Amino acid sequence: MLQIANLTHRYPGAPTPQLHVPAFTLAQGEHAIVIGPSGSGKSTLLHLIAAILTPQSGDITVADTSIATLTPRAADLWRGRHIGFLPQKLALIPSLNARDNILLSAYASGQANDSSRADALLSALGLGDKATARPHQLSQGQKQRVALARAMFNRPQLLLADEPTANLDDSSCDAAIALLLAQANEIGASLVLSTHDARVLQALPQGKVLRLQAPVAGASI
Repeated sequence: MLQIANLTHRYPGAPTPQLHVPAFTLAQGEHAIVIGPSGSGKSTLLHLIAAILTPQSGDITVADTSIATLTPRAADLWRGRHIGFLPQKLALIPSLNARDNILLSAYASGQANDSSRADALLSALGLGDKATARPHQLSQGQKQRVALARAMFNRPQLLLADEPTANLDDSSCDAAIALLLAQANEIGASLVLSTHDARVLQALPQGKVLRLQAPVAGASI
């Protein structure tokens, strides 16, 4: 499902690579935790896997597709059909209600809008009465569930979640992890979480762990 080989990434003007992953593999249906201190490239790695960023060296293969071979337009379509992404900044559109925020994923991937699918996801996530609510009418936890429903809409093969437990108390942390696992398992998706939260390791003991290191000044790869 996911294969990473000799991956490095350096932002323009940066003196050292911000990310280095020699090798990592994840089978379909397996779950993984990307852990490391701030600045180690956790979010960058998820953006690379999702084909939002392009690898500068090395290779990322997801569902038999090499990310580096995709044009920007092809990457957008491929992402919409194979990847579900729950970003740390949820990026809900303020002017759209919960249902229409979810349906954005269908528009982005060129697939048909299926309001019944959006409503079913909202109901499954305990938001059946919030379909017409706009983001400002939702709590932070409800917004996160809408964003998760959007990520799950197209039944992705790979679900990515960037710091999904940030700023959550222990009870909410456990609930968030349980929700992500349940949704991934329901459709047989692989799940990759990025975090610096040690509680995630305890809540997901069966997950493979990829530990990233903060870049060292003057280092070269």
